[in-house]
Amino acid sequence: MTPRGTLRALVGNREFRGLWIGSTVSTAGDQLAAVALSLLVFQRTGSPAWTALTWSLTLVPPLVAGPLLGWVADRFPRRTVMIRCAWLQAALMALMALPGVPLWVMIALLVAVLMTASPFLAAQEASLPSVLPAKRYDDGVALFGTSVDVAQMIGLAAAGFVVTWAGPNVALAVDAASFVLVALLVQFSVRHRPAAAPRDPARERAEVGSAGVLRLLLTDPRLRTLLWLRMLAGLAMVPEGLAVPLAASLDAVWAVGLILAIEPAANVLGVAVLFRVVRSPDKRERLMGPLAVLSLAPLVLFALDPNLTWTIVLLVVAGMAGAYHTPARSAWMRILPDACRGRAHGIARTALRSSQGGGMALAGAVAHGLGSVTLTIAGAGGIGLLLAAQATVAWNRARTRTDPNAMIT
Repeated sequence: MTPRGTLRALVGNREFRGLWIGSTVSTAGDQLAAVALSLLVFQRTGSPAWTALTWSLTLVPPLVAGPLLGWVADRFPRRTVMIRCAWLQAALMALMALPGVPLWVMIALLVAVLMTASPFLAAQEASLPSVLPAKRYDDGVALFGTSVDVAQMIGLAAAGFVVTWAGPNVALAVDAASFVLVALLVQFSVRHRPAAAPRDPARERAEVGSAGVLRLLLTDPRLRTLLWLRMLAGLAMVPEGLAVPLAASLDAVWAVGLILAIEPAANVLGVAVLFRVVRSPDKRERLMGPLAVLSLAPLVLFALDPNLTWTIVLLVVAGMAGAYHTPARSAWMRILPDACRGRAHGIARTALRSSQGGGMALAGAVAHGLGSVTLTIAGAGGIGLLLAAQATVAWNRARTRTDPNAMIT
């Protein structure tokens, strides 16, 4: 994804290497745990509804914990936050792996694990600009993001085999071990740094509530537009949300897995191409708007009822163009003041998850009402195309502005 020299420099950075390996391994472990828990629930209840409910529970805690707990990554040293969160997650997951744990206890433990992940991820994301030199930051974010995508795909692909062969409890224990590895990697590879925003009683209320950070995100044109561009994923991911009925409409139910895998795989390829061909961060930032448009334009062509081959082609083009999210993510974090990066990450993560989940849910309702999956996808693409064009204009205006040095109060 990056020239060999750049990749060598990134992996040679001890702090980045520890964070990168830990994140990749724990992501794969999380996929094992998700499949294992779903299987345990189904084995004990025999109910598809309970199984689906358990899976959906994995989406809720991050929405709540993001804005509520992101401040932890700013208030306390981020290395300390990551280590303690990882050890806590390891302990909780180990309890889940014990045979005979009641189902309601397992679900409660799962919610606790996911809640704990929010301050960990906020601290991890906010640490990258400090861990990497400025000239390597964008490449580091790209490597981090694509590695997580690959780990998710490999983890899900391997989960069925591992859970079937070793059993769900072993899979949960493996995930617990992955958190132990993360804690050790952070402890022995990441340097201690003081808290970015240590406790100040005069500002405590605003910091905990994230009101000052939210105000900054909404009033700074660059941050607002970058978040706007990133939230377009809620429309771009509509084909994934409708993968099953889309495959059925093509008389190719066997292709459901293929449709689901196209977007992340194409995105990894798109990021690799973008960062290899366009080496300048400034040029990549100028391309974000056009790529956002291109990520949604192919969806409009679903109005023509494409066959399976053309469906795959359109989704590959859209997925590759979605590579703009990587430079948007790094530009957004780079613009933010260090003192509020943890809280900003929590707010943004909630916004992004809400846009993705809300977009898929709304698309399902619209498809049911219209009776046409392809028209629903085309409509999402059309709306997204208009929003992406507006965001492109807004970004071209905003990116020329200087840092207003807004106060976070």
